[in-house]
Amino acid sequence: MILYISKKLGILSWFATCLYFLVEPFFILTSTAPYSFLHHAMSDLGVTSCGTYTYSIAPHEICSPHHFWMNVLFIINGLTLSIGVLYISQNLKKTKITQLATAFILILALGNIISGFIPADINLFWHSIFAQLGMVTVLAGLWMYASSLTSGKYWTYGCLIALLIILILIMLVFFVPMPTGLLQRLFYLVIFIWGTVLSCMLNK
Repeated sequence: MILYISKKLGILSWFATCLYFLVEPFFILTSTAPYSFLHHAMSDLGVTSCGTYTYSIAPHEICSPHHFWMNVLFIINGLTLSIGVLYISQNLKKTKITQLATAFILILALGNIISGFIPADINLFWHSIFAQLGMVTVLAGLWMYASSLTSGKYWTYGCLIALLIILILIMLVFFVPMPTGLLQRLFYLVIFIWGTVLSCMLNK
């Protein structure tokens, strides 16, 4: 049986995915340790313990009293993103390339879900491996999608270029001080906006 996602559910799932950035400020404001939107990772809000070095690459103080609900948000965000990606895939010609592209993009969504189930202070490797892998595979996925699209082709190419630039900057933070937290959020924001706009364009 092939899963069919309706137009209404598909577009709403993308808008629901974007809502992450309206909900996240609540967790930032309720953090009892100083939290920087610019410099701290999104994952810090889901850490289950308080203190410094709650996980190996976090020397700063972390204390997020509503970490449980933050991790629920990660899981829900990954699920709505998955539904949105599968909805877009329905509007493309079914080929091995588009199916592979869909799988590549879904790795990023899977990373969000796993990050919610396994907070960074519980197991940093499994918390982050799929999210990090997805930030690379999503680039290939968007490129493959763009080559198969008629409506939204150049929009997808434009978002792909933006993501590539952001990812390069993220990798350069090991050598040049930059706002890592902001770059991470921008990466996801571009993905969320890409899907929301494209899903609407495909149904004009």
